[in-house]
Amino acid sequence: YRRQRQMCIRDRGKPFRDLGEVTGTVCQATEQDSPPNLATARKRMQIKASTMKANAVLLHQCQVVTDAQGCYQQAVCKGSALNVSKQ
Repeated sequence: YRRQRQMCIRDRGKPFRDLGEVTGTVCQATEQDSPPNLATARKRMQIKASTMKANAVLLHQCQVVTDAQGCYQQAVCKGSALNVSKQ
């Protein structure tokens, strides 16, 4: 799996460094609250990546889960923070 991600980016001719996994979440606390939004979870993931000095994020998965502690439902996005060379 890791090799496929690197090959995909290298195929475009841009070397990169993987800075680690990042996660963004949005919690719907009760059934009456607004449902969790995947776009907001993705944006929060991107913001976390930028704090790691990443200039790209490779999205692994976004989903809404119902088993998150303290949430009726939770939107979760996971990905890899990347620093892609500008070559």
